[in-house]
Amino acid sequence: MTDLPDNHPLVLYSSGQISRQVAIDRMKFRDYATLLVALGDADLPMPMPSEEQIEKEVAVFQQLMRT
Repeated sequence: MTDLPDNHPLVLYSSGQISRQVAIDRMKFRDYATLLVALGDADLPMPMPSEEQIEKEVAVFQQLMRT
């Protein structure tokens, strides 16, 4: 992975502790594309939704598909 400290904005974003916009603002990046490049350069994964969030989204999708 990376040698960045645990409180670095890229690490916090990658682990889902701060939002995309907060990470962009803290890093003073121009846009989301720049954030994605920085994540790749730091060898950090993109944040993933929690299992709970995925289950909620699946339930909403299933309900929408039934109507």
